[in-house]
Amino acid sequence: PKPCLNGWGQRYLTVNPIGDVLPCPTASSAIPDLRFENVRTHNLDWIWRESESFNRFRGTEWMPEPCRSCPQKEIDFGGCRCQAALLTRNAANTDPVCELSPDRAVTDAVLCDANSSSDDWPEWTYRTNPSPLPV
Repeated sequence: PKPCLNGWGQRYLTVNPIGDVLPCPTASSAIPDLRFENVRTHNLDWIWRESESFNRFRGTEWMPEPCRSCPQKEIDFGGCRCQAALLTRNAANTDPVCELSPDRAVTDAVLCDANSSSDDWPEWTYRTNPSPLPV
């Protein structure tokens, strides 16, 4: 799989509008059982270095097999935690996009369903502005 943001809590963080600090922009909705710290109660340095939310999937110690013994683990960092959570209901599972994942059949089923969907999609409606607004 592709590395999620170069690894969970390795390079990026997102502060959402209410002040929660996330290792990934979609983490709070994809992984509801993980508590994310808020900038109103902790400083960013502490959140980045010490918080459970940033450390749970940081590095390689958390990885299950087959990730733990995979030669790609330092390259893909186990893939996307949000994708694992959404498709397997457990963020700690192997990313189901990986061909070595025990849950790969879930990804294959989603792809098959998406590729076989009907052509009954509505026509795109583009917004047009007949006269541009003055600048």
